[in-house]
Amino acid sequence: MIQKLKNILWHLPKNFLLSLIYGFPARKLILIGVTGTDGKTTTCNLIHHVLTNSGIKAGLISTIGAKIGDSEYNTQLHMTSPDPIVIQKLLRQMVKEKVTHVVLEVTAHAIDQFRYFGCKFEIAGLTNISHEHLDYFRDLDTYISAKTKLFKAAKTVILNKDDDSFNKIKKEINKTVISYGIDSKSNYHATKIKIDKKNIEFKVKKLKIITDSNYYYQIYNILLTFAIIDKLNIDPNILIQTVKVFPKIKGRTEEFPNDFKFKTLIDFAHTPAALESTLLSLKKNTTGKIIIIFGATGGRDKSKRPIMGKVVSENANIAIITADDTRDEKVEDINQQIISGIVKRPKFKYFDIPNRQDAFNLAIKLAETGDTIIACGKGHETSILHGKTEYPWSEAEAYRTAFRYKNIN
Repeated sequence: MIQKLKNILWHLPKNFLLSLIYGFPARKLILIGVTGTDGKTTTCNLIHHVLTNSGIKAGLISTIGAKIGDSEYNTQLHMTSPDPIVIQKLLRQMVKEKVTHVVLEVTAHAIDQFRYFGCKFEIAGLTNISHEHLDYFRDLDTYISAKTKLFKAAKTVILNKDDDSFNKIKKEINKTVISYGIDSKSNYHATKIKIDKKNIEFKVKKLKIITDSNYYYQIYNILLTFAIIDKLNIDPNILIQTVKVFPKIKGRTEEFPNDFKFKTLIDFAHTPAALESTLLSLKKNTTGKIIIIFGATGGRDKSKRPIMGKVVSENANIAIITADDTRDEKVEDINQQIISGIVKRPKFKYFDIPNRQDAFNLAIKLAETGDTIIACGKGHETSILHGKTEYPWSEAEAYRTAFRYKNIN
């Protein structure tokens, strides 16, 4: 109730005023919004690549930053949708530089707090909805309802038919929906799926798509992108060419090279669903053990922590539970809540290593030929938040330090 009053009495008038000050720039742009729990950043970046490759001057605002033409801008730490003043500044700059289409990563928090006030979305798409942000939203239904506001206001709505939220959202918005999926028959339905160690191949609308990003969840990201660009009358062959070598996105299943005979990855996965999806894909392509480094953010949804422990214990061989952004919580307490959900099984073991660099060092020490190490939760971020202090942090640098440590020992 307090948050609702704050949204209406503070966020709404503030964001209206900002839109007015900056001249309602969104009215001069074709806006494409992508929301969901996981996969937003990858999908937004893929859409932006396809738009650019088709000759459209496109802008992008996502978790990892903003793009206007060839220029890139940092938005804000630890926040998917930036502060409204940043959004309005970026949109006005895009108008000045004659951008026509803008791809926006939209969170439930941003919708609830009217951060995109004044933005009329031509197309709004959903990746998925899973257990997340229940520290802010009362329950999953409230979380879904917040996201639904985006679809009520959008001209065209594209939903994941395989997601449990599909029927609820469709019923609530009461408008025609374009669907996509793998398991459910839909408007953009992936069939004849083949996955090997190098590629994914599938068909949709009689077109064959082959991508070198062999993670199963990429099919959903590509399907949503296909549905959006099709609605914009962009030749699907541009998408087909774009995903042959899937655009590299910082901190999203990003492979970090090493001189050893195992694979080292960086990823942003920080929800139970994202961890499960990532680990299931890795299991299909890893000959050795899967070693995961991960933690949970402090001051956020505590109820997901045991679920993360359960998911990891069921899908990895070794888990190293460590610090993420602890904020005002003790890392020891956070880790114990994760550990409480672990399912004991013979081929799984875990380590509780509060210091994140120590966790990387241990992972590299334990890894053998054919293994895969994946560091989850921080992805592209350049700092780690303990208490109220931001400390410099880089997952890539943590790997480099661990490699040096392994060579010394």
